[in-house]
Amino acid sequence: MGGLITEIISGSIAEKVGIKTGDALMSVNGRRITDIIDYRYASAAEELLELELMRQDCSLYRLSVRKDPDQELGLVFAANVFDHIRCCVNHCIFCFVDQLQPSPRAGLLLKDDDYRMSFLEGNFITCTNLRDCDFRRIAELRLSPLYVSVHSTDAELRQKMLQIKKKADIMPVLQRLIACGCTIHAQIVLCPGINDGPALERTINDLASLFPAVASIAVVPVGLTKYNRSEGLRLFTPEEAVDLLDYIAVRQTEFRKLYNTSLVFAADELYIKAGRNIPDAGHYEDFPQIENGVGMAAAFLKQWRRLKKRLPKEFAAGRWALVTGVNGRAVMDEVYNDLAKIKGLAIDLSVVDNVLYGKSVTATGLLSGCCLSTLPKATYDKIFIPANMLKFDQNIFLDDMTVEELAEKLQTQIVVVEPTASALITTLFGQQLTARRIVGRRRRK
Repeated sequence: MGGLITEIISGSIAEKVGIKTGDALMSVNGRRITDIIDYRYASAAEELLELELMRQDCSLYRLSVRKDPDQELGLVFAANVFDHIRCCVNHCIFCFVDQLQPSPRAGLLLKDDDYRMSFLEGNFITCTNLRDCDFRRIAELRLSPLYVSVHSTDAELRQKMLQIKKKADIMPVLQRLIACGCTIHAQIVLCPGINDGPALERTINDLASLFPAVASIAVVPVGLTKYNRSEGLRLFTPEEAVDLLDYIAVRQTEFRKLYNTSLVFAADELYIKAGRNIPDAGHYEDFPQIENGVGMAAAFLKQWRRLKKRLPKEFAAGRWALVTGVNGRAVMDEVYNDLAKIKGLAIDLSVVDNVLYGKSVTATGLLSGCCLSTLPKATYDKIFIPANMLKFDQNIFLDDMTVEELAEKLQTQIVVVEPTASALITTLFGQQLTARRIVGRRRRK
């Protein structure tokens, strides 16, 4: 299949030797290229490269390229994996992908369980499909860190949670990955009454015994949509969230004494569920699992508190709305209170429920076009939404509604902002250079 080339960097070696967009890179120095890892490794290993490429008419051609060791070829590919994403073969009782049905977008139903995507993008893998050749490649190419969904170190319990027939003992797998030189960031999706309590304590103890190779442990509460059909699954109560946070705090104190790190961290959602303030950014050390919703709120607030001194004292620009989900309110209330102090600024904070997947789904990034369609029509001059509501490369929500269609429904202008404090401030009050996209039209008078 090869790596489909979607862009040639201007002035690069690739441009000079005549490689075209639409070509596919098949091999480098006789080594078949199956992903961006192969490409980077092979293209950096030698100064003289023998490239085999395929044109759009399926004809093959070869090029010899000489370059400096640190010089890039200048190729941009359509995807990081060129052959196929290795999909999950498990049937986890809490699988969020299964709870997205019915979904209009097929890509949302892809169950990625590919160690390459774990290395490249921080995706979590269960390791149940790793083969001997995968371990050899991880060792050879030093693919570290990897992000592993552990859930439980009790092999029998983990097998039941993953709903697979074969043995699911994760500890030997982690030890083998560590022997390959791999650092591990572990995730525990915690289901009340299933893998919490003594099972959680065992899991944390087992993982801590592998420190420092296991560099962080995230405890993330199970998420359930209105399409959940797994018996016995439920959400944490506020009281249970309080007890869990208290337990994690005790373990963090213990680990700081032993290892000089808290090691285990709770997801932001647990603090929100418990009605507790989000800890300061220092609590999360170097934010090892921020993309897993662990410390994301603290990082945003840290940047906001540092930059809010740039806010104008006075500003008038029509009526605006900031959109967030239920969980996002824990962050955006502080932002809104600071903005409300600006003389002349007419702005609302709109907290939107999830009508697509149910009110139990509270993450801002899982809001869709139909959710935002519940906002009042022809009321605001601009509505600001975070970019993580959309497909990474398109103006499309999870329900396939486009931003343009939403703008038409609400008869207003939709401004999409990257989800950082600096981008929000610049978009609201600067020249909007960091706004990702601005789509729609002004509301009708």
